[in-house]
Amino acid sequence: MPLPVFECCCVVVIVATLAAMARARRAVLGEYAVLAVAGWLGEQSCVAWYRFYAYAPGWHLRLGHVPVLVPLIWPLVILSARDVVRACFPEARWPAALVGLVVVFDASLVEVVAVRAGLWGWAEPGHLGVPILGVLGWGYFAFGASLRPRGLLQLVFGLLVAHALILASWWGLFRWTLRGELGWSGFAPWALLSVVGAIAVVAARRRGHGLGLDVAGPRVLAAGLFVALLLTTAPRDPKLLLHTALVAVPYLLATSFRVRAAPSCTPRTS
Repeated sequence: MPLPVFECCCVVVIVATLAAMARARRAVLGEYAVLAVAGWLGEQSCVAWYRFYAYAPGWHLRLGHVPVLVPLIWPLVILSARDVVRACFPEARWPAALVGLVVVFDASLVEVVAVRAGLWGWAEPGHLGVPILGVLGWGYFAFGASLRPRGLLQLVFGLLVAHALILASWWGLFRWTLRGELGWSGFAPWALLSVVGAIAVVAARRRGHGLGLDVAGPRVLAAGLFVALLLTTAPRDPKLLLHTALVAVPYLLATSFRVRAAPSCTPRTS
């Protein structure tokens, strides 16, 4: 898929997903705006300070080192992850941590497909061309922003927590190990997350919780864009297809595809 075509598709997905989310929650537009600003600040600071990744030169409408579309897309990932946690695990004691974990899981698919398509690249290899820390970074940001989910505190907490955890992870672990091409062993954490996620959502369904089409619909729209990117970039790559399947399984199990029947209007007879 040519980059200009992908950019146009991104605009359509952003508008459609925001419209769908806003129908259920008007406040989502304010949250989206704050997360978009915070996302740009996070991306710009990470690219400028760490020089660990860079965007392809073909992107249009950049602001600093970052294509404008990127911080417009990522808030939807975070907001959608919050909806997933609220729908499946409303009783969770640490919802911000779960939001961060869901974002890491989702971001893993976005990263491996986008890197293979040449939308951006990392300074070091890892799992399918993406270092583990590269996937964790957005989960860190989502965790911090979800600790204070209202107002400008999302921006402050998101940035501070993300940079603190990135530096701690780098100097505490990834500077010394788990570097280089991981090969098939790189699937281990994602397979584990897929299995644990599948078990968790099946248990949630038994408690009466799960994803309705109001939550799953916007996610399918956004995921469809990256599936299309995968199919036009590397449709026969077994590793990319396997990773996509690992990410898809828990969401398929969590989603209820039944449409509730409208209440009967037949008058009662005595």
